[in-house]
Amino acid sequence: MATELRYQGEAIRADYIRAAIGLAFALLPLLLIPGIHWIFALILGALGLLFLIFGVRTYLRGRTRVLADEDGLTVVDHRRRHLPWQALEEVKLAYFSTRRDRSQGWMQLTLIGNGTKISLDSPLEHFHEIAEEAARHVRDRHLPVSTSTVLNFESLGIHGLKPADPLAGRGGPSGQGEG
Repeated sequence: MATELRYQGEAIRADYIRAAIGLAFALLPLLLIPGIHWIFALILGALGLLFLIFGVRTYLRGRTRVLADEDGLTVVDHRRRHLPWQALEEVKLAYFSTRRDRSQGWMQLTLIGNGTKISLDSPLEHFHEIAEEAARHVRDRHLPVSTSTVLNFESLGIHGLKPADPLAGRGGPSGQGEG
């Protein structure tokens, strides 16, 4: 039986607030300052567009459903993608800091296999359990992962992964070849 997961409401609300504040700061000067120079109007309009895109992305993420079961993951957003655990070929876990001291931020787990790419952010319900399952498949099937991915898994308390040989697939010690 599949478990349906969604992004946490508080994270979605916070992103809506950020999008609204950004839109207000970008677009209000355009509406309230008569005769604004075209360069400033262009910059503010571009910023407004970025915050609008961020708001739409937040809306889509709020509607995203992730179905997790013992066979794999299915993500239903503006499209439907399914990735069986046994088809998993590549796993990346990245940390994106929002502070210079790296004290706050979010993680993004990217799973690739069978022509499908699924990216999940840490505000997703049960993110840690999905990361544990991905790590189990990496360990059991000896999938290559980067050193940064190993360190990020360890920061979640998930141990036992080994980074891939940095020279593997690069044509030998010179580092030339595929990459």
